[in-house]
Order: sequence, then structure tokens, then C-alpha cells
Amino acid sequence: MKIVQFTKKILFPFLMVSMLHASSDISSTHESLRILPSDYNMIVALYGRPHSKTLGILGKQPLSQTILMAKEKAKVYEKAWDTGKHVTPAFDLIYEMATASPGKNGKYVITLSPKILLEYITEAQKNGIVVFVDVQLGKKSPAQAVKPLLKYLKHSNVHIAVDPEFSVDNLSVRPGKKIGSITGQQINEVQHMMRDYIKENGIKDDKILLIHMFTQHMVTNKNVIKYTDRVHLAMHLDGHGSPALKIKTYNELYTDARAGLVTGGFKVFYKQDNPRMTPKQVLGLEKVNNKRVKDIPKIITYQ
Repeated sequence: MKIVQFTKKILFPFLMVSMLHASSDISSTHESLRILPSDYNMIVALYGRPHSKTLGILGKQPLSQTILMAKEKAKVYEKAWDTGKHVTPAFDLIYEMATASPGKNGKYVITLSPKILLEYITEAQKNGIVVFVDVQLGKKSPAQAVKPLLKYLKHSNVHIAVDPEFSVDNLSVRPGKKIGSITGQQINEVQHMMRDYIKENGIKDDKILLIHMFTQHMVTNKNVIKYTDRVHLAMHLDGHGSPALKIKTYNELYTDARAGLVTGGFKVFYKQDNPRMTPKQVLGLEKVNNKRVKDIPKIITYQ
């Protein structure tokens, strides 16, 4: 089966001013769900797929070296942030990868071996590393893709990430031909599944649902998205480009008002970003050509 991945398009602003205005079905306060769970101040992740050198930094070297790299990157951000607060290292691990071929089940995704996933989760947990189990959807709905992952939430270091870019469930093309999208209703459905599983299984830790985005159209019907008890929603800005463009787009997205609604994320590309922003620039502590990130992203990913 031919594997295909497509480079992120150049950044576009998308609107979140209407997000999370719907009534909330929660017992937690809105304020607690607008930020990361209390165990985390900031998360810095390495993105990719185990044993794949072409899909991100995570798979370019053996797991033991990846663990050391993740820890080192988090320490770099602790030093740059200079607040005395701990920065948690993480893996953003592609579990279901979109492909150009439909495969036996017709879903246009290749699923990582559960044995490999558990190896990464277990070793990460031993080393204080968070794991985002990431799905690229293909012909699956977000709920279909996430349901088999719920059992991994029993691990205290596991969270879930959904990438709409490769969603073609409502399209007549293969992944990568068009930029995909998911709906606010589908995000709610995933949040509710996570909440119910957390409560039914007595899981004490709150969880993060990270949504990758780089255009405003990748999440539709944003106005229906609700805060959901025990689930902390994060929107992660994934596009690559010049520092000036990345900063401009991020600031248009995360105005003070919008940043107060949901946790923000920022991705740095090793190859496509030219020049690559420094940690202090990503955190808004230093300007780039007289432009500065205004609201500090709390999830930073390196691909």
C-alpha cells in the first residue's frame, strides 16, 4: 500500500470568536477547561510516526534517543520561559496515518501496531512524557477513529489528537486531494465519548483533545462546540511559513478574547519553516522583525 503525506499549506487565519458559546454540559468550571489540566503548565512535543523517518522527528531515531530528545527540548523551553515552571515533554504520535490507497477496509488509513503504541506509551510514562495518540481520519468519522483509542486513556500520560486535514469522509476524493474538515458537532461527540469513558472507568486525570488546524474551514459549525466535563479542548495552529506570517496568523487567531476560550498550540517545522523560530520567539518573549506572539502557546509541537 502506497503511503502518502502532504505538506501543510501556507497559513490562513481562522475564526474562533464564535466557538464555545453554546450552553455547556459540565460540572467543571469553564475556567478550568480553558487551560491545560492542572498537571501541566506547558507541553512541548515531538511529532511523527514510530519507525518512519519521513513523517516527522519522532520516528527518525530509536525510541531511546527520541525520549532523550523530547526531554531536552522541554528543558530548552523551561530555560526560555524562565518562570521556574515545569515544561512537560511529549510525543504527538500518528496512530492512524492517511494513505492514497483505500486498503482492505476502504478507510484510507494505516493503523499502527497496538504493540508499538503500547511500547511508546509505556516508555514515555516511565520518563514523564505525555503521548497524544493522533488520528488522520481518512474515511472514518472522528468518533469512529477515536472509539478504539479510549482504552488508552487509562494511562495517565495519554491524550487524543484529531487531524481534520486528511478527513475525506464527506468527500469523493482520497486524502490529500482536498483539505478535509470536521464539524463542531463531531468534536462534541468525541468530547462526550471521552468524558463518558473517563467517568465510567474511574479515571482521575482530566484529558486533552487536541484539534489540528491551519485554515478556518477545517472545523465547521464552530458555534455549537461545548465545554465538556473532564476534557480540555486545544486548537493547534499547524501551518508552516515565514516567522512573520506565522506570528501574524497566530495573533489574529489568539486575540485576548479568543485565547480566553481555549488552549492554543503552535507547530514548528524543522524543514519548511525558514528561518525557524527560536523558543523565545515562539513564546512571544522576543520579537521577529518587530512582530511578536502575543498570547503564549501552551502546546508546542516540532515536526
